[in-house]
Amino acid sequence: MLSINDFPITWSNRPFLDLGSFTSGAIHILGIEYAYRNMLDSTSTINPVTTLHPISFRDSLIRETGFFQYGVNDPIELPLELRTERWKTLCDYLYSYQDLHSSVQEKVTSLLLSLCFHKAILKYVPERSNEVTFANFSLAKLSYIRAKAKLLCQLDIGTEENLKDFEYIVAQSSSDDQVFLASSIELTILYAKVFRNIDAAKHWRKIADKSLDHLVSSLSEFQFKLFKSNFHRAAVFIPLVQGKKKTVIREMDICQSLAEELTRECKNETERIFAHENLTTVFESRTKEALWLGDIDLAEERAKKMVAMEPLYSRYRLQLGEILLKQNKFEEAAKIYRSATRLGPPGMAIAWFMAGQCHERLGEIDIACDCYLASLQMDELAISAVEKINKLAPRLGNSMLTDWSTMRLEQLREQQGGMVSKTKTSYIPEATSALKLAGERELSQI
Repeated sequence: MLSINDFPITWSNRPFLDLGSFTSGAIHILGIEYAYRNMLDSTSTINPVTTLHPISFRDSLIRETGFFQYGVNDPIELPLELRTERWKTLCDYLYSYQDLHSSVQEKVTSLLLSLCFHKAILKYVPERSNEVTFANFSLAKLSYIRAKAKLLCQLDIGTEENLKDFEYIVAQSSSDDQVFLASSIELTILYAKVFRNIDAAKHWRKIADKSLDHLVSSLSEFQFKLFKSNFHRAAVFIPLVQGKKKTVIREMDICQSLAEELTRECKNETERIFAHENLTTVFESRTKEALWLGDIDLAEERAKKMVAMEPLYSRYRLQLGEILLKQNKFEEAAKIYRSATRLGPPGMAIAWFMAGQCHERLGEIDIACDCYLASLQMDELAISAVEKINKLAPRLGNSMLTDWSTMRLEQLREQQGGMVSKTKTSYIPEATSALKLAGERELSQI
């Protein structure tokens, strides 16, 4: 049987698979290590890594690495022979979850959130209702974690049920509570970005702003600037939807200025990680801002800063690749996409497919075909990859590949109403890709 340590991608992403210690990789993997240590330490609650992924990330990791034996929805479902000591420790907490103090439950579910076990969180954390106020901060945080998990489980970017979840948390929390602020920010984003309800978004922005004022006395200067930077990054959705370019730029300038100040004011490693991740995320938002403004050169400049700051995160390379494609820089884009395939999810299969498109544009059809085959190995239902192979195989003089792709295309087209509609990885032309849509649909991921 293949071992996790046999391949660099599974070795780097090992914490997701068996809770192995963090060794090297993107910053979001480091977040798992912090969450695990917090679970064991009664005095530790801080995790400086805030990046979270939707449930599809875990599915992608399992599928694209081929380690299907780790494809479970709850840690206790993992076969005994695959469990490490750390995994067994997590399972012990889960077996006795209902008997744990709420402060410990909060740490356990925070770890599940980092591991992308969002469905498990919905199982362990009950949906609360009819409470006058939360009895303690941990109960409020548990409700917030549950609300985030539900949001990350959905294919849609937000529903009315999500609004109710966060509104309930605000109603049961104190305005000087960090969970109150976080929920108000979530509501500002959802009402502006998803529902395009500007009046409601302004209402929640005002509430979040007041909550931040109430929190000032309990926060260090570093913490306040971090929250303030996040607040401005959320609030920018309002002028964004209104099409107010100058206001968007002003809000994002403030956001970036605060983020850069944080990188100069770190007093320890935890603050350094907080500041680094925050500034990287700001550059991601500003990249999409530049796309929305139609300044492709500025978008490329910012995307390269983002990649330089977090070189082991494939998502940022995918975004840079899209920007290079928009400028017809096919050779440079191909290199970026192929570098993303060496880093693991998110988007390994998409990276291979897009690399194939770049090489095809460059006239390198043999390399392009290899890329399409690599993407197909990670998603057997990807009809676009099969179509590309079917187009290129005759030009390569490969009759076997031509015959196979013709047969496979017929199968997939027959199943178009079923299997193909459930394709795990959606390959679409670069002109309608996720990144460009993010720009054209008013910075949907700022």
